[in-house]
This record gives sequence, structure tokens and C-alpha cells, in this order.
Amino acid sequence: MRITASEAREKQQSQRDKVVLLDVRTPAEHRQLRIKGSQNVDFYNGFDRHIEKLDKGKTYILFCASGGRSQAATGLMRQKGFDAYNAGGIGELIQAGFEYERG
Repeated sequence: MRITASEAREKQQSQRDKVVLLDVRTPAEHRQLRIKGSQNVDFYNGFDRHIEKLDKGKTYILFCASGGRSQAATGLMRQKGFDAYNAGGIGELIQAGFEYERG
């Protein structure tokens, strides 16, 4: 399910204890630029295995570089019973006011 970056920000701010920001880019991409407090689970490297360890009681907001990987990852998570949303690319989240870090 696709939501805008602004909707993701509202959801994250109103439900801080329940919402997890999930960056599905590679670890190298995550090290270069990341949303503060986000978790990194590489879509291309054992994604299915990693999500099995996640709490299904949480809401997951996924993002990547442009929205393609996060769209696919959101679909997989929803099939497995997760409350997951695709917020698109990291640039959209930054524009919506999410705090970020470089390097």
C-alpha cells in the first residue's frame, strides 16, 4: 500500500512507539544517507529471512532510493501479515521533514 511521505511523517509522529521506519536499500546506501532512527534491511540480501524476526504488532513504513524496492518489499510484508506501507524514496521523506544523517 502506497502512502505519501507526508502521510508517513504524520503516522510516525502520532504513533512513535508503534511505527518502524524500514530502509530497504543496501547497507552501503544506508551508511551514506539515512533517516534518523530507521532500521536497515537490505531487500536484495535475505530480506525474507530478516523480516521473519520482526514484530507483527508494529506498523512498518518502508522506503528505498526511488520507491521500487520498497514497493516490492511492502507487498511481501503485507502477504506475510505485516501492517506495512510504501513511502517511496528517501528524498521524498527528507522533503517531508524527516530528520536525516550523512556518512
